[in-house]
Amino acid sequence: MINDYQIKYTQRKTMGLYITKNAKIEVRAPIGTPEKRIERFVKDHQSWINTHLGTVIRQVEERDHFELRFGDKLLFLGCEFPLVAVEKPAFGFDGERFYAYQQLLAEELKRNQVGLYRSLAKKILAEMVAELATHMGLKPRAVKINGAKKRWGSCSSAGNLNFSWYLVMAEESTIRYVVVHELAHLVEMNHSPSFWRIVEQVLPNYKTEQVKLKGLQEKLSVQNWE
Repeated sequence: MINDYQIKYTQRKTMGLYITKNAKIEVRAPIGTPEKRIERFVKDHQSWINTHLGTVIRQVEERDHFELRFGDKLLFLGCEFPLVAVEKPAFGFDGERFYAYQQLLAEELKRNQVGLYRSLAKKILAEMVAELATHMGLKPRAVKINGAKKRWGSCSSAGNLNFSWYLVMAEESTIRYVVVHELAHLVEMNHSPSFWRIVEQVLPNYKTEQVKLKGLQEKLSVQNWE
């Protein structure tokens, strides 16, 4: 029986069981729920915990030991490109490979690569937003890049679009879906049927891209870039 779990009381009506990204067991329960009832709830879901906790623990261990090395294959626009060492103090992407100064330490190498990914994301997403916004007859105020790990994009009430730099690891068609998704929020700030009709008008196969995003999220779950 697992006794090591955290309890979070909220305004919800039912209890829920979660395993956090750090492999901690969390019970979310309605305010006022007796601890004995929570204990019984955890006991009743012992099998589910045993099944999923081990997977998350393995992900945490792999993520903690993540290290970027020369020779690794890195994702960009859905394709893998080698990370190559060069003799001069420079780093970049030339269309066929990523390259960086051979004397960089592991953390420096990763930090430089993140900076490069951010620069590439800013260029690609700004161009894609401009193209698709024109096509959809919309005018976002600004396009910003962030380091969000679980949210590919967002749209503020002020009309600013925000995108995670991790998105440039996805295929172009998948990036287009996220851009269309956020642009559609300029019209519908929700996920109502009207919202999805806007998305579908531009990308009839958007559900395929949603599946691809989940696959990329699984790959990133065992990587620690920042």
